[in-house]
Parts: sequence; structure tokens; C-alpha cells
Amino acid sequence: MLFTRKVLILTLLVSALWATPMHGQSTNAVVQEESNTVDITNETAFSFAKHRAVLIKNANGAHHANFSIYMSNDMSLEKFQLTLSDASGQLLRTFKQKDLTRTEFSEGLAADGYMLYLDVTPPSYPIVAVCDLKVNFKRNNVSFPIFAPLDNYNTEVEKATYDITYPSDYPLRYKVVHSSVAPSKTSRDGKTSLHFQLDSIKAVWNSKYGLPLSEIAPKVYFAPTQFTYFNTTGSLLSWKDLGTWEQSLFSDRGVLPEEAKAKVRQLTAGCATDKEKVATLYKFLEESTRYVSIQLGIGGYQPMTASEVWRQGFGDCKALSNYMMALLAEAGIPSHCVAISTREEKLLPDFPNFQQMNHMILEVPLSADTLWLECTNPHLPLGYVHDDISGHEALEISAQGGKLVTLPEYPDSFNVNTTEARVALSADGSADITIDEDFRYHRYVGMKSIATLDDNDLRKVMFSIYHLPQAEIQSVAVDDASQPYGTPSLKYHLTAHSLKYASVTGSRIFVPTNLLHKNFTPASDSHLASELYVAHGSRNTETIVFTIPKGYTVESVPESTSTSLPFVDFSSSVSVDKSTITITNDYFIRRGIYPDTAEKYYQFEKKMGEIFARKLVLKKTQ
Repeated sequence: MLFTRKVLILTLLVSALWATPMHGQSTNAVVQEESNTVDITNETAFSFAKHRAVLIKNANGAHHANFSIYMSNDMSLEKFQLTLSDASGQLLRTFKQKDLTRTEFSEGLAADGYMLYLDVTPPSYPIVAVCDLKVNFKRNNVSFPIFAPLDNYNTEVEKATYDITYPSDYPLRYKVVHSSVAPSKTSRDGKTSLHFQLDSIKAVWNSKYGLPLSEIAPKVYFAPTQFTYFNTTGSLLSWKDLGTWEQSLFSDRGVLPEEAKAKVRQLTAGCATDKEKVATLYKFLEESTRYVSIQLGIGGYQPMTASEVWRQGFGDCKALSNYMMALLAEAGIPSHCVAISTREEKLLPDFPNFQQMNHMILEVPLSADTLWLECTNPHLPLGYVHDDISGHEALEISAQGGKLVTLPEYPDSFNVNTTEARVALSADGSADITIDEDFRYHRYVGMKSIATLDDNDLRKVMFSIYHLPQAEIQSVAVDDASQPYGTPSLKYHLTAHSLKYASVTGSRIFVPTNLLHKNFTPASDSHLASELYVAHGSRNTETIVFTIPKGYTVESVPESTSTSLPFVDFSSSVSVDKSTITITNDYFIRRGIYPDTAEKYYQFEKKMGEIFARKLVLKKTQ
């Protein structure tokens, strides 16, 4: 789904461990020293050198000893060395450029690039990994490596520097984010240098409800004001200017062959509205194309032509979006390609850049509504704005240039999981069980993948979710019930027979109430940040009806209860009639950022766990 390739994918995964534990966690890595050096030769060439030394303390930090880098035809790796030393400083192993593995992209991917990587398994801990590299670039001065030394959770940084040197008349600019660091500046012999230094950066803990690292870690972006790229010129003075350059790359790329035009006319002939035309053509896109990563053409920014996609039946996000735009244009419906990030919710309003966007979708402004089409995955319901882009800022690209827009975010109350279950108990503790689930909007996309599982894997998933002791799952039927413009909804119906759902002791049956939350444990304080972040609010409503076996009566049931915090509510109610006991649970959490709530939320979930652990007691009648 990548939109950009040339955003300097310099993934140097070398980090380490050391620190004072917080909330029960210890750090996985400490970067002892990192230096970055960028030397801009002219408007189309520069070099980048990096030195990074990391102490790795245990296996949790082992991946920080690995290295990988994306290479392309306008890049050359001049130098590479990775060394491993023990805690006393004794050299254990040295890796050179010849030790790197080169891999082309998988079959079906068209690209002029390849990966160089090195997978290292540390022989012991603690261990120090030191990496040095230098890369030369040509035709790629639209952006420069970001200064972001804190690139992993549970990692500390002792010292990191970044030096960038450029011709004094070169239009370089920078933007500092999540930090107050300011550079020192020197000029000599027609060159200007900026020096940035970050010291003693504390670890960001990988927490269940913590803010994403991208929203916390200090970083500095670098980019030119004007640029020359693959014989094109552009401006980054404004987002409008960036959109103008992007639009120029799409010029004349949307021409369809005559047979494609005829197909559009045939498909839409019976459509009464523009919305019906969009739905029809989106369905055609799903049936006739597939996504592959295409990183060819002006460094990966320019899409394949619409005629190429028509002929070959594949494309990447920008190619498929451009193709869908061409189909809609033939049907008389205007639309706009939109560059967006699947990682970052906000774009820097005063610093137009390439680094923040990695994907492309299509915007279709209709008279009564605006549709956002995910052309790389048309299996999603038409009109559904999925988790990775909902609420995100994006760059609309049109003949008028670029414009920042914000995609819609669904209200918390839309993201619902509704469960209806029945447990028909027998006197020997066995039970016949039925479960009906319905997942909607953001809850839908998290479960959508089960619709593609085979029967065996699907049953494994069900056993992992539900309390089904000594059980046989008799059937599972999944229904992806979503329709264009309708509510995104995935449903399934499960039937099972458990030989030992309840425990029989003498004249009593002890019945677990926690059918729906197998092995539930509260989020411990080691998995919570002090500032909780809820990306998408949601509601779970559960109804479980237990049928009392003949010859038994209710001796005791749990009391109805509730607990709440300002951003989350949970209630559990219990009702009894002659032959059934009904338990209804309702959980509602709201989207947002909530400071200083980790301990309170831990206690909240702990109480939920206690409620789920309760039992019903049935007694045999005399």
C-alpha cells in the first residue's frame, strides 16, 4: 500500500537495554551513541553517514542488532560494518558489506529496488552492537533522513547528534517536533552546517493504551523549499505547491483505451444515480484488479497509466486510485487522488513534506456525500473509512493544487460488538451452547479476516475466545453482511456442545458466567501508560441466557453491579425467571487521551475480571 518509496527508508534496527523500570517494565535498549551526517552536494545529490552504538541487555532487545536498508538505482552503499562486543569490550564478531543478504521483491511486485539486510542472533547478553554505514544518493533531494534516534519502544538514548551541511544558497528548511532542541549554525567556504544534539531521552513504554511512538518521540524533519527530482521541479513552500507537483505527475496518466470506455458505459447503463455508478465501478475494480507494489516511474511517485492497469490487471495504491479515477471520469463523475499516512493522524500544517505520507486513496465528492475509496482493498465495503485512515489528515490533489483535508471518524457509539448467547444446561454439567456475534464499523475490520479462514482454523479461533471446556464445536457460520453504503458488519453463528461446562458437586451445580471472555485478565499496570490513549471508542453489549435444567432451582446468582471512570463504563445486570437466568453486560469506552489514569483503569479492569469470574449456583429440588 506504499505511496512513496523515496522517503529514505533507512531502517537501522540497532538498539539496546538499560534503565530504571517504570510501571513494572524495564527498558529493552539504550542507544549509547548515535551520530548522523548529511552532506548535500547540490540540488540532486547528497550522502548520508550513520554511526550507532547500542547495548543489548537480553533477548527482548535482540532485534535491535538486526540491520536492513531499502536500496534503489539512485542509491549506492559506500560503507557498511556491524560489530558485536561483550560487556568488557572484547570484539566477538564483525560483519561487512559482503555479509549482507540482497533480496528482490516477491513475485508480482514491480520495482527497481531491493533490500539489503542482516539478521543477527546475539550469542550472549549483555552485548554491544555498533553499526557504521554511508549511503550516497542522486536524484533524491525531495527529503533527507529524519533525525529520530528514539525509534523503538522501551529504549533510552544517551546521546544522539545530527549534522547537515549544504551549500549556503541551498533552500534547506527543518522542523522540530516533540522537542525544543535548536541547532548551532556555522558557515565556511560557501557551506552552511547545522548541528543538532539530543541527550538523555527517556524510554517510551510499549503500553496497551499508550500514545503511539510517533506522537511522543522527538524528531527533526529536513526538506528543501524548491527541488529538482528526476528532471522535474517542484516547491514545498506550501501544501498547495506540493499538490501541484503531484498533480503534474498524474497528467495524461488517466487515458483509458476504447474497450475500457465501452466497458464503463456497459456497466453503468442501468444505474439511476451517481452513487450506483460508483458502487458498480468499485465492484468492477474488486473483480478485475489486484494490488502489487509498483515502485517504478519518477522514483515511485508517478503511477502506472490507467491503460496499463486495464491491460495488466494490477497496480499499487496510486495506480489503482488513478485507474478508478479514470473509470469514474468516463462515467461523468469527478474525483481526486488523496495522499495520506496510515501511521500518523496529523500532518505538519506549516511544513509540507513527503515523509509523513505513505499511501493513496480516492476522494469522490458527490452532491449529498463524499466517498473515500480504498482502491487497494475494494473488498472493504464501499464508503467505509477503515481504522488506518479514519480521522487522519490528508493531501487532496487536484488541478487547483494540494489542499489539506480530514477524513471522517465514526462516533464511538457506531463501533459496536453485540453478542447474544444461550447456554442450555443439563443436570450432569454439560451444555448446548449457541453464540451470535455482530461486529460493526471499527469492530468489524478487526474481525473481518476470520471470514477467509478455513473451517479448522476458524474453530481454533473460537476455542481461543470462548470458555468451551471439553467441547465440540458443531458449526460456525460467518457472514460478512456489509453492503455498499450500508453498515460494515460481520456476523457469525456458533453452536457447540460442552461435556463439562459446569461443575456438579452433590446436589449443586456451579455455573461459570464467563462464557465470552476466556482467560480474561485486567491490563496490568506494566501494560499501561500514565496517559491513556484510546484510538477508537467502542461499545460491547452481551446477553447470555442460561436455561435451568429440570429438577433444579436457583440457589444464588451474582448481584447486578456497575463501575465507571470518566471515559469508560461497565455494568452487569442479572435477572431470573422460572426457567432462565439472564446476564447482560455493557462496556463502553470513549475515544481520547486521558492523563494520569493508568492506576484507576487497572483497578477498573480488575473489578471487571472479578465480575466475570462469578458463578451461578443451582440446587437440586427435593
